Amino acid sequence: NLNQRIMTLVFKNCNKAVPTEIGALTEEDEALLATAASLRERTGEAISTQSIDKYVQNMVSMVWDANKYIDVQAPWVLKKTDTERMNTVLYVLMEVMRHVAVLYQPLMPTSSNVILDQLGVPEDEREFEHLGKEECKILLGREVSKPKAVFPRFEVPETVEA
Repeated sequence: NLNQRIMTLVFKNCNKAVPTEIGALTEEDEALLATAASLRERTGEAISTQSIDKYVQNMVSMVWDANKYIDVQAPWVLKKTDTERMNTVLYVLMEVMRHVAVLYQPLMPTSSNVILDQLGVPEDEREFEHLGKEECKILLGREVSKPKAVFPRFEVPETVEA
């Protein structure tokens, strides 16, 4: 679960809060944030033609991009070498997850709201219209609680033979 990975890193490495300061954004950061910012338009186009499969495909693609980004940026390694960069990477990922969770609400309202709660997004800033507002971005320095799995591991019970 990407959100749990991100929030665990934030909780453990940023004093149980969103980083208080971030560094300059790199080309990779800007590209990922631009993809997240365009997600509302792309999903809107899909839903306007009742293409829920395309809506979901856009969402899954965004999560894959974020997974690739976290693996390449490796904030767990940056913790030892460049904490400012680690903070920036984690902030970028949190902002991407804000977009994903807001846009997943029509499909998975409960799970999306758990993610938004973990990100510290106020309940009155969870509408699509808030995605483009600067003042609704993830707030630097906001405390975060210990993350819990949004989608707990499913355990298949062992079959008992009679």
